[in-house]
Amino acid sequence: VVDVNMEQQLLLLKEKVRNMLVVATKPSKKLNLIDSIQRLGISYHFETEIKAALLHLFETNDYHGNDDLYTTALSFRLLRQQGHFVSCSKSSSINFDF
Repeated sequence: VVDVNMEQQLLLLKEKVRNMLVVATKPSKKLNLIDSIQRLGISYHFETEIKAALLHLFETNDYHGNDDLYTTALSFRLLRQQGHFVSCSKSSSINFDF
């Protein structure tokens, strides 16, 4: 009985995470969620959803207009890890005056 309940709970939690990946509309939230999933070591459960989300970000260029350096670096890392060519020259709209 315990194993059945644990299995049901696991399936429910996996479905919640899948839903979070699909529902997230802001690129920064989606990128942070993907990063968290990968750091937890459970990305193999969500490979299809992660690939689709990163492909969508890449194709729509949603990763360019980021306001902060962290999100820009995160988008470059995640997209490059997925095999997408991301040129750093496209992010010239970011001004780093120190």
